[in-house]
Amino acid sequence: MIRIPLRISGVNLDDDVTLELLAENLSDLAWSECDGVTLATLYTPANNPVATALEAARRICHALSDAEVLDVHQDLVSVSDVAFRLGVSREAVRLWVEGLRGPGGFPPPAGVIGNGRSKVWPWAAVNEWAHRNYRIGDNEAHLTSQQVAELNAALLRVKNPIDSEWETVSSFQKRVRPADERAEHFHELLARLTEGILSARAKGHMNWALHLVEGARPSWVARYGHHHPDGYLEVSSETAQIEELT
Repeated sequence: MIRIPLRISGVNLDDDVTLELLAENLSDLAWSECDGVTLATLYTPANNPVATALEAARRICHALSDAEVLDVHQDLVSVSDVAFRLGVSREAVRLWVEGLRGPGGFPPPAGVIGNGRSKVWPWAAVNEWAHRNYRIGDNEAHLTSQQVAELNAALLRVKNPIDSEWETVSSFQKRVRPADERAEHFHELLARLTEGILSARAKGHMNWALHLVEGARPSWVARYGHHHPDGYLEVSSETAQIEELT
């Protein structure tokens, strides 16, 4: 399973109403807050994790109107943090970093803090290096740097028109499908939900047509155009009854 921590703003985990919404709609995510940073952590199989995380971000924004999914939390660590998490000495980590011990190839730092005195690294990269070379560290898989960049870029577009359509369709359905039924790709999910809403709308139109002719006993014809979102309906007094859903 791949662990994907998403950094969230606009969510108060001390609010009872918010907690109820999380339990009802987003219980598949692990919610936490540390040093003022709110995280929604997703665990997903390795098959297309970016698409799964993007769908989770859309569900968060749909369920919590003030929420915004900012990016993938980097989880930066210092030499001391690495030593603590791996259960080794700080000196051992320093020697790895400087290439004086071990197999070499320690991940490059993501930045320098404290007026250039301390370096920091993405924990995902350090953990992968330690696990590959020493079989230590946690057993969680993480997104690659390329997948992180792809997901962060996609999160910037979460409120584009296609996401508005997603919200409209999922609102009609009154629920979001459970995680085990979730489509591997967002477009497949949207296609299935759209099919459901079109079918329901067609049935509603036909019931309306029957109501118009109730008591007069004429036959009727109803045609619904699947390829046109607004569709169309024809009612007439032809001899045969026809229901045409395409």
